[in-house]
Amino acid sequence: MNINELNRLNLGAGSAVSGADANSAADGMKSGRQGQFGAMLEDALENVNDQMLQSGEMVQKMASGGDVDIADTMISVTKAGISFRMLLQVRNKALSAYEEIMRMSV
Repeated sequence: MNINELNRLNLGAGSAVSGADANSAADGMKSGRQGQFGAMLEDALENVNDQMLQSGEMVQKMASGGDVDIADTMISVTKAGISFRMLLQVRNKALSAYEEIMRMSV
C-alpha cells in the first residue's frame, strides 16, 4: 500500500439497507464510495500477501543455497514486515473507529 492509494480514499456516508435489498445493495456498494474503500483495502491486502510470499520464497532459496543476493533478501523481508505492520495498524484504527461509532448515542 502506498501513500497515493491513501490519498485517493474518499469516505462517504453509506445508505441504509433492508433485508430484501441486501443483494442489490451489495452490487451497488461495488460502484459506490464504500466499494472504492473496500477495493483499496483488498488491493492492499493482496499486495502485502504477495510481498510476504515473495520474501518467503527468497528466504527459502537462500537457505537452500540458491543463487540469491542476501541484501535483496533482507530488503524483501524488511519491506514485507513494514507493509504487514502498516496494514495491521490500519486494521486497528478502523476497528477503533468502528467501536467508537458503536458507542455513540443516537
